Amino acid sequence: MQALSIKSGRILLRDFTEADRAAFIEYQTDPRYLRLYDFDQQTERPTKLFDLFLQWQRDRPRMNMQLAICEVRTGRLLGCGGLRKVDDTVAVLGIELAPSEWGRFRVALDASGALVRYGFETLNLGAIIGDTASGNRRVEKLARWFGAEIVARRMGPDWMQARGWQEVDWAITRESWQRAGPPPPGS
Repeated sequence: MQALSIKSGRILLRDFTEADRAAFIEYQTDPRYLRLYDFDQQTERPTKLFDLFLQWQRDRPRMNMQLAICEVRTGRLLGCGGLRKVDDTVAVLGIELAPSEWGRFRVALDASGALVRYGFETLNLGAIIGDTASGNRRVEKLARWFGAEIVARRMGPDWMQARGWQEVDWAITRESWQRAGPPPPGS
């Protein structure tokens, strides 16, 4: 089974390995991360999530690609991103950066652009969808950058409502992505 790897600019998106576990758990339990998502300080959640990512690599057919976002030069884990197929034509895009990387918008652009390109060109998807909290302006800006449109707003979970936020759904079709002219890799 071939490991999945996508290079884009100064980052590499690749299948997680056991060597990534400690860095993943470290950023997932960072107090800044926990506050953002209103999570409790518990190592079971990120450990189980990491185990799930490794399991997805073994699934056939592979419906979920959750990849480590690594700096090419150092190999350092910067976060993760992925595509989780709803069916053969639609996938949900998700991306997160470790709190130490918040503010590195170029990393998020490269990772998102590479995942969208991979979804449309390699997985032959017809649409990529996602959701975010309305208060997460960086993700909304990111979705607009690669041509996504907001398709719905609704009440989100309690932690969003407590902040006065909504859940925002966005989508992009292959046709609209092609019409917009996909950003070049690593741009």
